[in-house]
Amino acid sequence: MEYIDCATCEQHMNSFIENKLVGEMLWQFLTHVEKCPDCFEELETRYLIAEALGRLENGEVINLRNELAQKIRVTKRAMYFHYFNEDILRVFEIISMIIIVYEVFGFLSDFFGIVF
Repeated sequence: MEYIDCATCEQHMNSFIENKLVGEMLWQFLTHVEKCPDCFEELETRYLIAEALGRLENGEVINLRNELAQKIRVTKRAMYFHYFNEDILRVFEIISMIIIVYEVFGFLSDFFGIVF
């Protein structure tokens, strides 16, 4: 897996805030933000500004720091689940291939009398 630098991370901050960042880039972004205090601080600032402006217009109560932390946790958990499901599918594909190979060799053995 490739890792992104701070400049790339900053380019994707608004996409993350708007829920438009997906796939491998989302994973790399979250990993970077969790390990880089400067990028986390920049993301927090952008998130606070973007959300506060929208909510102040509606007169809502704001606790955005906790919401950003929750957004990161939930997104990361969803990404773990996504990659876990991909791994499970790969295991089933391998098991299926083993069964198919076993059945083909069993058929060849029965048909041609070959013992493997």
